[in-house]
Amino acid sequence: MKAIKLVPALSLLIPALVPAIAAAQPESADTTTGFDHPVPAVQNAFEISVGTGYSQGSGKLGGSAGSLEDIAGPGGAIEVDLGYRIVPQLSVGAYGTFSKYQHGDNLASSTDVFGATAGVQAAWHFRPDASIDPWVSLGTGWRGLWLNPDGGKVTSLQGLELARLQIGADYRVTEDIAIAPVVGGSLNLFVSEDSPMTNDLTEIHDKKVNFTGYAGLSGRFDLGGSRRR
Repeated sequence: MKAIKLVPALSLLIPALVPAIAAAQPESADTTTGFDHPVPAVQNAFEISVGTGYSQGSGKLGGSAGSLEDIAGPGGAIEVDLGYRIVPQLSVGAYGTFSKYQHGDNLASSTDVFGATAGVQAAWHFRPDASIDPWVSLGTGWRGLWLNPDGGKVTSLQGLELARLQIGADYRVTEDIAIAPVVGGSLNLFVSEDSPMTNDLTEIHDKKVNFTGYAGLSGRFDLGGSRRR
């Protein structure tokens, strides 16, 4: 009989207890706020990156060309990368850059100095499922440099970007957009030159490896693919 009398009482008490019990449960950690938080990892997506920054080269060119800093001072660069994210950690693709430098001390002040590169690269992402994702990329390709005076023939230097290393840290603004500070550099070897003293591209004797450094900011856009939570 006592049990039967408890049923109506419990039926009234349980609705009152449920909100209290729920309120007493510990709250789960919020994983979607804060500067560093989990995000869906991207894979099988096409990637477009656009960046800009500061660039400067140094080192010997070889032959009678002197040093790189004698003809090209500091300058600005823009970069466009196209890639494919095979798995969340790895992307492969191509890059291209265009630079405009200050003229070096050995050139007339009216001379414009331009540079460009193009090649292939691969990037490894260390934390693809986090909003802060450090990465490193390694590439290789072609490098060109042009000295364009006010009048007369343009001097062209053509060569190889032997190894191009960049280090960055993506910050995922949305599932499809990330921004990153980037620093890096490349080892270059100019192999031929076309100058006012030559009729065509001529091999540079006693070639030297030189270095070009870079620091800037890039934005990446992921298109298609899947987002793995």
